[in-house]
Amino acid sequence: MRIGSDFEKIKFDFYGFHLLEPNAFIGDMLLFFIAIFLAVKIGKYKINSPFSSHFRNFLILYGLSFFIGGLGHLLFNYWAIPGKYASWFGAFFVSFLVEKAMISLHPNLKVQVLLNKISMFKLLSMILLEILLLIYVDISNNPSIGLVFPAMNSTIGLGFSLGVLGFYYQKKIHESFKYLWISTLVALPSLLFQSLKINIHPWFDRNDFSHFLLAISLLFYWKFIDEYYRKAISPVIPVII
Repeated sequence: MRIGSDFEKIKFDFYGFHLLEPNAFIGDMLLFFIAIFLAVKIGKYKINSPFSSHFRNFLILYGLSFFIGGLGHLLFNYWAIPGKYASWFGAFFVSFLVEKAMISLHPNLKVQVLLNKISMFKLLSMILLEILLLIYVDISNNPSIGLVFPAMNSTIGLGFSLGVLGFYYQKKIHESFKYLWISTLVALPSLLFQSLKINIHPWFDRNDFSHFLLAISLLFYWKFIDEYYRKAISPVIPVII
């Protein structure tokens, strides 16, 4: 176990390609498949609402970001740090979409407008900070610095939209929203592991631990989708969406 530093990246060759971090690639692909599966599951309910549209798009982009991120790990010898840019910037829009989804359910239209403006301002500010970081800071010796603003943005955005609003909607809309704020609590320990660089094993480092927690979080999304949409389409129990 290591704290404060990373293990050497796992290397392997495949058909003449010199590849890295198969463990991170596998974790990213797992998250990709789960997220896309959940997006397809929402689509099958055929409920047309801003919430459904934004939440489904959030899951699709969430999955694609991990797909690209997995390739960035695997092909680092070829793509280097620019190979990570797409997943880093994609993370900003992942958070933005889930914020849009949750804000669209707020019963007060004035609050909706205000929260949407704050969300947009946060998105543009964080993207600008990330661009300035990549232009003026040399992160070649420590690429994880590039994750600082995407992680900060996600922590604020998901914490508020799924955590605070999820708890509020549990009381106001449907009990199933509890699974969304619980999902944020499940993912919280990954911040500690990432910030302190806590690595359990070369084959299960801080990134793998984060992937493990995020996979559990997605299972809570699954539970939410199953209960909320099953109730939403019931003629007996109406749900305002």
